[in-house]
Amino acid sequence: MKRFSLYLLLGVGLLFLLPAEAAVKIQHWNTSNGARVYFVQANQLPMMDVELKFDAGSARDGDQFGLAYLTSALIGTSTSKLAEDVISSDFNNIGAQFGTDAGRDSASIYLRTLTRPQILNQALSVFEQVASNAVFKPEILDRERNRLYLQLKQKAVTPSALMSDKLWSELYGKHPYAHPPEGTQQSLEKLTAQSLKDFYRQYYVASNAQVTIVGKLTRKEAEQIATRLTQALPEGKKPATLPPPLPLEKAEVVHIPFTATQTHYALAQMGVERGNPDYAALFVGNQILGGSGFSSLLMENVREKRGLVYGVYSYFVPMKVAGPFIISLSTKNANEEKADKVVRETLEHFMKGFSDKKLKAIKSNLIDGFPLRMDSNSKLLAYASMIGFYGLPLDYLQSFPKAISKVTKQDILKAWSKHVHPPALLQVTVGQK
Repeated sequence: MKRFSLYLLLGVGLLFLLPAEAAVKIQHWNTSNGARVYFVQANQLPMMDVELKFDAGSARDGDQFGLAYLTSALIGTSTSKLAEDVISSDFNNIGAQFGTDAGRDSASIYLRTLTRPQILNQALSVFEQVASNAVFKPEILDRERNRLYLQLKQKAVTPSALMSDKLWSELYGKHPYAHPPEGTQQSLEKLTAQSLKDFYRQYYVASNAQVTIVGKLTRKEAEQIATRLTQALPEGKKPATLPPPLPLEKAEVVHIPFTATQTHYALAQMGVERGNPDYAALFVGNQILGGSGFSSLLMENVREKRGLVYGVYSYFVPMKVAGPFIISLSTKNANEEKADKVVRETLEHFMKGFSDKKLKAIKSNLIDGFPLRMDSNSKLLAYASMIGFYGLPLDYLQSFPKAISKVTKQDILKAWSKHVHPPALLQVTVGQK
């Protein structure tokens, strides 16, 4: 089943700013069985995007790595009444798009369809069956597992993927974020159809569900759709809050030998959770350091002045609990130590101060010229979904730019001093020494 990644930009901690005149009104309520609903009326196109989101990401795998990912992958392949080819053809015949996705924090089921009554009703009829009456057939599990095996083989020869998995593993240790969402070959071999069924029954429940709807609908119509999509879900209960991860106490260096002309490099440490009060200051500071492309300090010092890399980036990944802060690049094997030295020096100098002119320019670009606009239902859906899932204020898309405008140099230096600790960074490299 096709998998959607609506949150790529959100996942790496980029901001999505709106001009003041494009304020988005997010309406919120709960269904009678406890599902949370977030609705944005968007009348520009006769379309509806809807997402069912659950706190059912890989952080809920326990010791069965890959369980959440495979459960998500099999949703939409069978119900007690509909076979996989029927589900696919029913959506295709009316031009509806369906997909699933699972990461560390959450799992989602997604539908896009026209709001013409007959088409909308047909799409919702199939969607509600797929969401609330999924069946996990052993033969389909074997097929999807074999596909995952191929993906894992590809990862094993992809240095950036090796680096990412090692970074999360070393940084998070025994925390539920540590393992890759898709699991390992060893863990996948142990999963059964019953494993997926039990996970689905535990986590795909109304009290653990969020419905996000964007489209040309009235509030009453949105309420009816939210009720329709969740009424067949068991009420269940919300899972326990994830434990906070423990930060590294000292610096660590990990190298993975890999035959290639380039070395992939990352510096990382524990960052912050989504909604942290210091996030605005951290975000603006990161734009100065390495989040704003060619105008960033890292790009200026590592690429422009010394020609050591093509690109170098830094970013926060705020999550349910503290996600990582990462600086990453790739460079010629012979230049890895030079690049590392310049990156660390740039970070340390930035944390001591930077020009008021650069701060002013970064803030101006963020507030007045940020390229992402609310120009599609899917973007609105992603933003509203994130706001709901992480418990952010409903006016976040307006209040956050205001917070950006108020950030001072002192705010940035204080926040970075509090949350970023250069003496205790994890360094991961993949390449030839």
